Amino acid sequence: MTLAIETLLAGETALDNAPKTELADGRLCIPQHYLSYNHTLQSVEALVLDIEYDPRYPVFVSKEGDNQSQTGLYIQVGIIGVDNYQATNNGEAETKIVYGRKWRVEPQLPSSEIIQTVFLALKKAREHEVRELLRLEHNQKTTTPFNNHHDLPLLAHSQQRLKGDQNENGSGSTIAEFNQQLDQVLSILNYDGSRFELMSFMRRPSGQYLIELIVKQDPSSQLKEMQLNETQLSEMKQQGFISFFLGELNINQFLHQLMQQLIVLSDRHIDENFSYRGFTRFSWNNSVEAIAEISAEVRQLHKDETLNNFHQHWQKTNYETDRSRIPTPAPGELWDKIHQQLKQFSPQKHTLPASA
Repeated sequence: MTLAIETLLAGETALDNAPKTELADGRLCIPQHYLSYNHTLQSVEALVLDIEYDPRYPVFVSKEGDNQSQTGLYIQVGIIGVDNYQATNNGEAETKIVYGRKWRVEPQLPSSEIIQTVFLALKKAREHEVRELLRLEHNQKTTTPFNNHHDLPLLAHSQQRLKGDQNENGSGSTIAEFNQQLDQVLSILNYDGSRFELMSFMRRPSGQYLIELIVKQDPSSQLKEMQLNETQLSEMKQQGFISFFLGELNINQFLHQLMQQLIVLSDRHIDENFSYRGFTRFSWNNSVEAIAEISAEVRQLHKDETLNNFHQHWQKTNYETDRSRIPTPAPGELWDKIHQQLKQFSPQKHTLPASA
C-alpha cells in the first residue's frame, strides 16, 4: 500500500531529513520533537478551534503589540457565570463573563504544548472559581477564605494573628470533641449551593483519620461536577460523597483538605471532558502502558547511525530553542539574589541568564 506522510499543522515545519515512524494504521508521521515551530495568531486559533470542553469557559486567542510581529500571542479563558452584584428587574441574577490571566504563547512553542497550555489555563481558571465558591459564614457574614484576592502584603503583616489559637483549630481534641466541632463548621459551610454532612469519621491503623462526607447537592449549582445528572434526578438522589484523610484532629487541616478535594473534583472533570479533535488526552481511561509504548517508538529515532548528520542538526536546533527562552534580567537587587542562588549549583555557562 502507499504510505502518506501525516499532514503537518499550520506553524509546523519538519527539520531537514527528519526521521519518520510508521503508525499502527500504516501511515507515516514525523514526531513533534523533529519539527520546528513558528506559530502565528492564525495557527494558534486553528489549534484552539479543535479543542472542546465546556461552553461556559470560552478560550480566546489574542495578540498584543505590533500586528506584523508574531510575539505577544496569548491565550485567555473566559468564565460565564452569575453576577453576584446585579440582578434583572424581576430579581433574578444576571449572567456575566469574567476573564482569567493571560497565558503567553511563544511562536516556537510545540503545538502539543500550546494545547496543554489551554488545558492548564482551564484548570487554573476553574480552580479560581472553585476557591470562591466555598463559603464560610462568619459573624453573620459570608466569607470566601480560600479565594485568590486576599491582600497578601496585608496578610504578611498579620502573621501572628493568622497562626491563631491551636485550641480553636481543634488540635489536641478528643474524637468526640472534634466530631462536635465538625458539625459546627459544616453547618456554616456552603459550596456552589451544596451543603456537607458528616457520614463517618474513624481512626485508621495508620494513625490517620478517615472522613467521609455526604454532599447535599443543589440543582442550581454552576459547576457540572456538582450538578445532578439524569439518573440522580429520576431517582431523586440529590447527594454525592467525598472522602479524605486527616493527619490530626485539626479544623484548619479539615478545611484545607476539603478545599483540596473540591479542586481535585474540578481537575478530574477537565481530565475527562477536555478534548482535542475528539481525543480526551488526559482521561484516566487512556492506557498508560500504550502511551509508554508509543513514546518509546518515537523518542529515539535520531540515534539511528545513518542519521548522524541529522542528529547534529537536531541538537543545534534544540540548543537555539533553549537559548531563546533564557531571560535577560535587569541589574538590581533581584538579579543579585538570583545570582547568589545560581552560584550554589554552578549550572552550565551557556544556560545562564544574559546578565550573567
